[in-house]
Amino acid sequence: MRPSDSEKEYEGFAAHYSQLSDGELLKLALEPWDLSDPAWDALEDELERRNLEVPDPEPSPQIRLPEMRDLVVLRSFRDVPEALLAKGRLEASGIECFLGDENMVRMDWFISNLLGGVKLLVQPADFSKASEILNEPVSDEFESESESNEA
Repeated sequence: MRPSDSEKEYEGFAAHYSQLSDGELLKLALEPWDLSDPAWDALEDELERRNLEVPDPEPSPQIRLPEMRDLVVLRSFRDVPEALLAKGRLEASGIECFLGDENMVRMDWFISNLLGGVKLLVQPADFSKASEILNEPVSDEFESESESNEA
């Protein structure tokens, strides 16, 4: 009869744990959330064999989720470069904004229409100011270096 994969895994952990010091074993026992079931079983057996008490484990680390925001779609763009220009214009004016579905469209631009384009998202409080900024015409003051060199 062949041993199962979990039995092989258990035996591997048991052999490894037998080489560790008492302090190393106790340190592992304090962080049980990092161990698979066969690893924990082998650790418990090794601690018992050495007459060491399993310490009370530390609480598992708390995972903080990012704060959810109520963002609104200011504009949608078919192409990423166009969306990046609008985002840069808003950020230059001090308005925090984000691009939704940007990476999906980067990976396969054919799905842009399916997703509704790249969405420029802003805080609801910034919506009217951001809309005004994007509706302003681009100034003709700027000319490229090639145009200024020709003159």
